[in-house]
Amino acid sequence: MPRAMLVAAAVVVLAGLLSAATDNRPQLYRNQEFGITLPVPEGVLLCRNPEGEHDHGPVMVLHPSEAKDCNDAEGGRIVEVFASFNAEQATKTLSMLLQSECTDTAKGKCRPAPPHLRMGGRPSAEARVNCSDGWIDIFVVTQAGKPDPAFDASVPSVNYVLRLHTRPEHLEGDLRVFRTVLQTIRLSPPPPPSAAKPRPQ
Repeated sequence: MPRAMLVAAAVVVLAGLLSAATDNRPQLYRNQEFGITLPVPEGVLLCRNPEGEHDHGPVMVLHPSEAKDCNDAEGGRIVEVFASFNAEQATKTLSMLLQSECTDTAKGKCRPAPPHLRMGGRPSAEARVNCSDGWIDIFVVTQAGKPDPAFDASVPSVNYVLRLHTRPEHLEGDLRVFRTVLQTIRLSPPPPPSAAKPRPQ
């Protein structure tokens, strides 16, 4: 085979190998507004943010064949991250934020969370809610960002809620995915927006 053809064939093979290596890399979710970077765990489906809706963070379906759960998060097993600017007195501290998630989101009582749900060295608070419909919600809340003196100079400017929504029979397996998210998510929000600019809630 002529040298030129050998070189061309080698280039094609190398390109294929590089492409395969690229394809094997985990999908990466990024949100610049709230400073979220998250490698999507293997075996889960990252939902597309609905067109026209504000992107507050990723929603991931834990059973990829159930893609319809992207349109009905409460009806499926999911892990979600929800970020919002810390601009409400009722949720400005970690304990207040966690209590709000238990009572307002899960409609239940905060109970002790499973072990090993920490986010590295970042301060956080955790709880479990046994929902009345048989589902289980696990919450981990944290805060980050330079305080916004236009609201309260003593608290971080962004609230983050990480939530696992699952069934009792899937709890242990889904907790493994949730712990992976807690260990790999990176939060680095930009400075708070000017008090003169409206902030999306």
